[in-house]
Amino acid sequence: MPDLASQQHLAEASRRAMSIDYCREQGGNALTRWMRGTPIDVNYDFRRWRKHQVASRHLQLWSLRNIFRWDLLRRLLFPDLAWLGLGSGLLCLYNVHLAACGLGLMSLPLVTVTMPSFALGLLITFKTQSGYDRFIEGRRLWEHLLRESRALGSRLLLRVPGASGTACTPVFNAQQRALKLLTSFAVALKYHLTEDGCNPHIKLGAKVLEEDVRKATTRAFKAELGGIWSLECAEERAIVDRILSSTAANRPLQILHELEHLNSSVFSVAQLGGLEPPAANEVDRSLTALHNVLGACEKILRTPIYTPYSRFTSRFLFVWCNALPLGLFPILGPELTVPTTLVISFFMLGIEDIGSRVEQPFDVLPLWQYCEDVDASCKQLLDHSKALGRFPGHVETPENELLRQQLGPFVSSISV
Repeated sequence: MPDLASQQHLAEASRRAMSIDYCREQGGNALTRWMRGTPIDVNYDFRRWRKHQVASRHLQLWSLRNIFRWDLLRRLLFPDLAWLGLGSGLLCLYNVHLAACGLGLMSLPLVTVTMPSFALGLLITFKTQSGYDRFIEGRRLWEHLLRESRALGSRLLLRVPGASGTACTPVFNAQQRALKLLTSFAVALKYHLTEDGCNPHIKLGAKVLEEDVRKATTRAFKAELGGIWSLECAEERAIVDRILSSTAANRPLQILHELEHLNSSVFSVAQLGGLEPPAANEVDRSLTALHNVLGACEKILRTPIYTPYSRFTSRFLFVWCNALPLGLFPILGPELTVPTTLVISFFMLGIEDIGSRVEQPFDVLPLWQYCEDVDASCKQLLDHSKALGRFPGHVETPENELLRQQLGPFVSSISV
């Protein structure tokens, strides 16, 4: 399947690279996508930290290979730098060839450029810092999701069944499906917070209908769920169908509700899970924490930095960059005005561009790796629980069959 192949290719590339060049601004050709690519830092390990902190990093960053791969240079080259280069070039041509004909020199006192630069620097710094705070908050929320998933999974595996509970097939199945729901929640949240669900093969852009994007992401999400759940099992297939239901506008919320249902129907039932009050309260607290993670992520996604502020900063910066050659020409002359304008404008525009990108942190975080972390943690906890003898080879007894019948249809439906 192309969905699984694309996801596997992204995962393999992430294991080798320092960062992944990811493009969601898909244009008509490969050159446009290359110019609009945004690097996403993958999870760092000791090898990557060593390379990141190498003593010669300053020189290496200015090698031809790294300059060619510089994302800011590619993103700003067209149209911003091209426009500024054209404007400053035309200004130099006018001042050299036409000003002598009595038309007058086009220039400004340098102070008219330097004085507004202080205010402009404050505007850009505030915007970049605000965007970076959102980036840190987005990363913190996903780390909180990983911690709560580990804590809740471990608690359900080792505290269930409680003293009054019963070690029976419905309980064992519910424990394993709770872990699958935790993994599914992370995957669903990834799709909820990004336009393509971190699937590079899904086409995006102004010419692609939103309905087509939703169908493509639903298909890719279903393929990922197929790797988590046993779809040949009727009960697990029913859970997946409920998650993918067309009425489920918020799929992460749907999964959390499935977890709540499992908790109230199995883990909190005295004859089954038999969770005692302290452990039961901790399960409820973890589920509430996951709800809070979902809500906080949605707040970041749906609330940008106040847009009049961002637009004013962008306009101010662009006017300042265009006025820059007017102040530089009387000092530097026609030979240095254009390159100096381009270099100064590039660094100013680059700071603003970075701030704009981290404003939406979920597009520049490796969410697919965070989902892999949750999945690997749940699998490790389950394997360790089996090694501790928490899941013995269980054969259904007549007593357990009678118990399931007495407790109602839901408990009967979750056994294999």
